[in-house]
Amino acid sequence: MIPPKVSLGPDGIVRVDYGSTGVVTPDCVQAELAARLPLKPGPQLVLMSFPGVWRVDVQAAAFMASAEFASATVAVAAVVESSLGNLALRVFELYHRPPYPLGIFARDDDAESWLLQIGHGRR
Repeated sequence: MIPPKVSLGPDGIVRVDYGSTGVVTPDCVQAELAARLPLKPGPQLVLMSFPGVWRVDVQAAAFMASAEFASATVAVAAVVESSLGNLALRVFELYHRPPYPLGIFARDDDAESWLLQIGHGRR
């Protein structure tokens, strides 16, 4: 397993890059959450990049929709570059609807704008 790269941007958005993982596994998602939590207290706005992802494991999807994951998450903007990645996230959204807002985008700029609008609405 290659853990995703996780960082906190100056805009308060936590960025998660799954790189060329291929399949998002439960270990990847748990590593992501463990890396995210110390960066910023409380629920976070999260921008996830999935450039090389073509499938989300069922157990990983279930964990991303769990109360544990949701308690650390305000919203997730997912950026996908391929039709397979887009399909994988649409299937996740359909079968494991998360309790937080989820947006799927083709560009980082659109994802950031959407997250910042949600963040401003929470103030």
